[in-house]
Amino acid sequence: RIKTLFAKATGVVFAVAGGLPVGKEGPMIHTGAIMGAGLSQGKSSTFGCDTRWSKIMAFRNDMEKRDFIACGAAAGVAAAFGAPLGGVMFILEEGASW
Repeated sequence: RIKTLFAKATGVVFAVAGGLPVGKEGPMIHTGAIMGAGLSQGKSSTFGCDTRWSKIMAFRNDMEKRDFIACGAAAGVAAAFGAPLGGVMFILEEGASW
């Protein structure tokens, strides 16, 4: 997941620097969702850390992962549009329903 995060960030930087008509909203929402998914798992194969011994183990199931991804996407929407309540409302309507 860290590779996806860096690839997305690098691609957006080069696209904007190249003058391509891309928006910041999509990558910010996706980046927030990636961070939420990573936090819910509490482990990283890239950095070689694993937290099996801690209380994070309670969050390693599909339902909790979905909620963390939705919260990360809400943070991305809030950052992209400058509307924290809009991010929460969007995710309650769209993101947490799948």
